[in-house]
Amino acid sequence: MLRLKKHHVDVPNFIIQIRNMLSFHRINSVSDPFFANLFNLYALVFPSAERRSWAGLEYELNYEKRFYAHAILKDEKFVGLLNYWVFDRFYYIEHFAMTPNARGQHIGTEAMEMFKSLTKLPIVFEVEMPTDSTSIRRIQFYERLGFTVLSHNYAQPPYEGDGFLLSMQLMCNDKHFAKTHFDMIKENLYTHVYHYEVEAEKEDD
Repeated sequence: MLRLKKHHVDVPNFIIQIRNMLSFHRINSVSDPFFANLFNLYALVFPSAERRSWAGLEYELNYEKRFYAHAILKDEKFVGLLNYWVFDRFYYIEHFAMTPNARGQHIGTEAMEMFKSLTKLPIVFEVEMPTDSTSIRRIQFYERLGFTVLSHNYAQPPYEGDGFLLSMQLMCNDKHFAKTHFDMIKENLYTHVYHYEVEAEKEDD
């Protein structure tokens, strides 16, 4: 069992170390030596419709103060990524993934537990619809970590261009908060994460 040693409790700027030397390294620009590792994993794991381009990710790093990108390191070696947004009333995990070599070692579980232990606000993120064994296992993984699928209808706007909205589900570790503030959560995601005009969505209905 890994134990957490807190060096900073301010999550947006945290540096976390635990006994097996698992840590989060914040990436502030594409010139960071770990950015290429992060982007290569990012492009490998997430379909193009579910992620930003290199330029899009660079833009958020340079201009969006609510956005944080982290390389997950084990013994100073890159093993995963954690990108998230800080809003006034909740955190939104945009992308979380481990390298193929790091899977099956419970590193993802430990990284998420570390993040949860340092966040005082609810955590929200998207998951794909449970249409195959992989997506079902992914949902079950997060359920074991204390997250719940919300029953509200939700769709992910396109990251860039005029792509279609993708049917998704939201999960949260505070079900009551998410159920009672779903519209607020969705509005923040559409407006700030996706730069998507909600009114345009209504006009298309």
